[in-house]
This record gives sequence, structure tokens and C-alpha cells, in this order.
Amino acid sequence: MTTIDYDAWARTYDDTRGASPSVLEPLLDSLGPPDGRSLLDIGGGTGNFAQSLSEAAFGVSLCDYSPEMARRASAKLGMRVAVADATHLPFRDAAFDSAISVNVLGHVEDWRGMLREAQRVIREGPYVMKASTRETLNANWVMEYLPGILHHAPAHHYGGEAGIIDALREAGFSRVELGRVHYSEMIDGSLQALKHFPEVFLDDERIMNTATLKRLPPAELESGLEAIRRDYASGRLREVIARYEPLVREYGDGLCSRRGRD
Repeated sequence: MTTIDYDAWARTYDDTRGASPSVLEPLLDSLGPPDGRSLLDIGGGTGNFAQSLSEAAFGVSLCDYSPEMARRASAKLGMRVAVADATHLPFRDAAFDSAISVNVLGHVEDWRGMLREAQRVIREGPYVMKASTRETLNANWVMEYLPGILHHAPAHHYGGEAGIIDALREAGFSRVELGRVHYSEMIDGSLQALKHFPEVFLDDERIMNTATLKRLPPAELESGLEAIRRDYASGRLREVIARYEPLVREYGDGLCSRRGRD
């Protein structure tokens, strides 16, 4: 698996990525009324979702593993942010009313440890997490051309949705509510969003600004993209995408889970 240089990625991250309404709306629904409640954005990157939640009247704090991501988030939010490993958060127990993480599990090797830390730093909650799963990965037509994605997938994919739910309960979240994200735009620039807009696979700059493709060996990536572009030109790609549509309808483009403490 190719290692991602997050500080380098921070310099181009916002070129193609923002706070997707398809994710923000279920986040807001799950979090409940802001009422000035404090919220921690774990692994918040350059602060796109934190900015939107702050504008919605949450008292937002952000942490990220990458100093450059954190620096850019600080400039965007106009506040200090913490440079921190999600598995060792520099906050006291029950420091926040609630917390979120958006597409972060795949960037944390000890993702179960991250869930335990999220549980530790919130009070009643909720903690709302958006993540891809083994099921949503298998529902992505890009796998037809780049099956090696599975071999380079983050560890949390291998247990599927059931494994994530079990890990949440083991972390101390006894109440777990699940929902599914369905992208209607490409704003957050994730591979799950981009699959709905196959024309973007003709644009190297946009598609290479995704973690999933950054992890692939260059030769494997080049071969798969060449096949996608060939089938796009011939029209065959429409047939491939159609075969995956039942799975997309069943599993959506990501899992949005809301969980609380007793």
C-alpha cells in the first residue's frame, strides 16, 4: 500500500473537496439542535465540515493528525486546532457534548482505538460517524477496473458493517442507530461520490485527489484508469455501472451512524 503524505495532500485537498450536503444534512439531523453545544471534529482535515457546523451554531473544535491539515483548518476557522492522533486525543474525559468523524476510519490504523477515544471525550453525545464499508466498496463499479482497491483497503472494511457495529458497542456505545448516505453531488471528492459522475475519471487532477486511489501502486492505477477511459469512450461503461446499481440502492454510498452513551 502506498503511504499517503497528508501534509503534502493538504496543499491540494480543497482544490476538489468540500463539505458535501449529502453528508452534512444527515450529520445535522443526527446531532440534533446546536444550542451552542460543544462538538469535536475528529480527523477534521482542513476544516470543511467544521466550518459548516460552526456556522450552524455548534461550538466546534477540531483535531487532525497532519500539522499542515490542522494549520489550514485553523486559518479557515479562525481558531486554534489541535494536532493529534485520533487514538490519543489530548482532551479530558467528557470534554465535549458531541463529536463527529467524516471518512476518517480509513486513515487510522487502530480504528477501534479511535472509537474508544471518541467515546471517552464526549458526554451524552451523540458521536456521529460517516464511513465507507466493505459493502459500499463492493457496490462501487470502480472495483470492476481496480479490484486491487480491496487489497489496499483500510482494516475496518474487512469486517463489514457488522464489524463496525460490534466495534462501536465494544467501545462503549450501547445505542447505535444506522443510516445510509446517498451522494447527489461530488463536492466531498470521495471515490464513493465520484462514482456517480463517471466523466470525472477523465480528469487526473480530480480523481487523484482521493485517498483510495492514492493508496494504489502506480502501474495498477494506470492500467485500471486506461480501461475505464476506454470503456467510457465506447459506451460500455454505462453497462458496467448499471450492474452495480442494485447494490448501490441497497447499501448506499456510506454508513452514517449515530451512537450515544448510557
